Parts: sequence; structure tokens; C-alpha cells
Amino acid sequence: MPAPSAPRYTLDQLLVLEAIARTGSFAAAGRELHRVPSAVSYTIGALEEALGVPLFDRTGHRAVLTAPGRQLLAEARDLLGRARALDDLARTLEDGWEPELQVVVDGAFPLEPLLRAMQSFGTRGIPTQLRLDVEYQDGVIDRFGQDHAQLMIALGLEDGGRLRGTPLGPLEMVLVAAAHHPLASGRGLTRDALSAHVDLVVKDSSPTFARKPRETFLGTRHVVRFSDFHSKRAALLSGVGFGWLPRHLAAADLEAGTLVVLDLPGGNRWTYTPQLITRRDEPLGRAATLFAELLIANHQSS
Repeated sequence: MPAPSAPRYTLDQLLVLEAIARTGSFAAAGRELHRVPSAVSYTIGALEEALGVPLFDRTGHRAVLTAPGRQLLAEARDLLGRARALDDLARTLEDGWEPELQVVVDGAFPLEPLLRAMQSFGTRGIPTQLRLDVEYQDGVIDRFGQDHAQLMIALGLEDGGRLRGTPLGPLEMVLVAAAHHPLASGRGLTRDALSAHVDLVVKDSSPTFARKPRETFLGTRHVVRFSDFHSKRAALLSGVGFGWLPRHLAAADLEAGTLVVLDLPGGNRWTYTPQLITRRDEPLGRAATLFAELLIANHQSS
């Protein structure tokens, strides 16, 4: 495959072309660009020679574009716009903004504060590309390490001191079933009673458990695994089985009475303390620092 050839024009030549077309004359363009008219004429002559087409009709007193010149001007303006955008991006990156910010979050964590932080982040004109990856359990830690992401929201932190965590407040999980499920009316349920029914779980997204899934809370034989809590919630509402849901996802259904918390003494609630995690030996860039601040503020206000 032959190597691509270099363009037959320069951005400076296109800049001069655009200035002449906008100001109406070589002299006016020269004043705007702080160049003598002869320099402007030479630049356009070189551009016409390089492209092989006349760009201006020079028979009158004003600089009038030819038909090819009008076509080339439209492309030149588009190219100059992209070049200026590249300059703007380079300046903002020079100011310390990261090209990309990756946040890995456990799917049990509520989306609302994340979405509000993303919205606030997006309205500030920051050049950093934001990427959000949703994983589950050990899959969160795996993704954070494999991709070398900057931020992670995990339900637990055991790392031997390499990571730093900021608590984000409690996250309660509740053991629920549909109101019409046989377990819903039971009182003082035992684990043996639950094990006779279908246990609905969200699978750990770590590749470690792809072939041999993690043991369930009850160790039941009748298990259906889902890839996310939203599909699991739909299955719970249908009455297929029972299972754990984050309270923030179950709240409306519990209030409406379509889901009920199972009466399993001492075992129908579980509380995590999600943490916003960073690496101790790697200071955050401007974008990661800002996003972390926005997330914490939005989570505290929710």
C-alpha cells in the first residue's frame, strides 16, 4: 500500500484564502493578517499553482471567487474550523485536562448521583472524554486494574494499602419477592424454606467466575443468574423467584406493595458502604479530581 501523499496546500494558504473571501479584497485581508498585499498575492498564487485551478477572477476591482474557488473555500473553512478545534483541545490538554476519564462502578450503586455528576461535568466544556463502565462484585476491581481506570466505586476495599477509599454512605440490600410469590406470605422463614424456590442473582462479572459461578447467599440449587439488577427486578416482579435488590431500586415497588421484604429473621437485610476509590501513588488529574468532587457532592445531596 503506497504511503499517503502530503497535501498540496498549507493551513496558512487556506487562512489567507478565507480572509480574502470574507473581507472582499487582497488589501483588506492583508491589513487583517498584518501582511503587505504583495505577500497575500504571492500566497494565493502559490496555492493556485499547487492546486492547479484559478481561485479568483482578477479582471475586476474586487476579489471575486471563481466557481472552483467557491467550492474550495467551503472545504477550507471546514478544515480551518477543525484545525482551530485541535488548537483549542491542545491548549486545554496543556492545562492539565486528561484526554479520557474512566470510571468503573458497581451496578448496585445508585445511578442518580452519577448521572447528575456527569451532567454537571458535561456542561463545563471540558475536553476530557468520560467513560463509565458498570461491572459487578469482583468484576469492578478486575476492570479497574486491567484498564488502569482513574476512579472506581466498589462495595468493599481490601487492597493492602495500595488504594484510597472515600466512603459514600450506606447502601442497603433487601431480600424480596413479588407479593404474589408463595414466600411473600410466610412468617419466620428459614433458609431451608427459601432453598426450595428459585434464587435470582446478579452474576459476578469477573472472568474468574465465568465458568464456575460464585456460591449464592443461601447455596440453593435452583438459581437463575442475570447480568444486571434491572432485569433481575423485572424477574422478581414476575414472581419467578426471590432475591436481593438494592433498596433504592426496590423502594417504589415496596411502597406500591408489588414487592415485599421476606420475613427471614436476621437475614433479610445487608448493608454495604460503597467507596470512591483511587490509587495512593497516582495523583488524580484535573478531570478526575473534578468528577470525584461532583460525585461526592451529588451523592451527599441525594
